[in-house]
Amino acid sequence: MQYMPVSELKRSKNLWASLSESKEVVLTRDGKPGALMVEVTGENLEQVVQAVRGALFSQAVRNARERARFDPPSEQDIAREIQQARQ
Repeated sequence: MQYMPVSELKRSKNLWASLSESKEVVLTRDGKPGALMVEVTGENLEQVVQAVRGALFSQAVRNARERARFDPPSEQDIAREIQQARQ
């Protein structure tokens, strides 16, 4: 996996070369990861987008379960969430 500062996007040839070589590039801002760019084609765009969305959703569920395991919601919290969802 290659890392590239967001300021480097001005030189798009470097970005395309990196994507062609490694198929994915992590964009950084102030040295910290901020975005992931993945090489796609016209034929696989929809499948790649669906796969990324599915992976992000799965990770969000895992994170929520992990938080709930260490800090379980109270009965009041659950009732409040249910009430808000019904509104």
